[in-house]
Amino acid sequence: MSFLPRLFLRPSLTSLAGPSRIPIPINLSSSFSTSSICSVKQKLKSHSGSKKRFFANANGMAQTGKSHLNTAFSTGRINRLAKSVYVSKTQGRRIKKMLPYA
Repeated sequence: MSFLPRLFLRPSLTSLAGPSRIPIPINLSSSFSTSSICSVKQKLKSHSGSKKRFFANANGMAQTGKSHLNTAFSTGRINRLAKSVYVSKTQGRRIKKMLPYA
């Protein structure tokens, strides 16, 4: 079995039970400052496409319509697109994940 690389050999139980393999618990709070990298929570990124299309209001999320490149539309359709509309409950959950700080 010596011709096989070490990656393919199964470790024996005696090699794992040695004193060098025992994990030592480390208490980070006593030896390091409290402003360590571990305690800082990362900021979430907002979805850039959602920022342009949705906004938060008091009752939940609202959806804005189209405001440019609408010369080919009829006037009735342009007036409908100018209004804001509430999103559904399931869409609101997804949008809240995409806009975490809205």
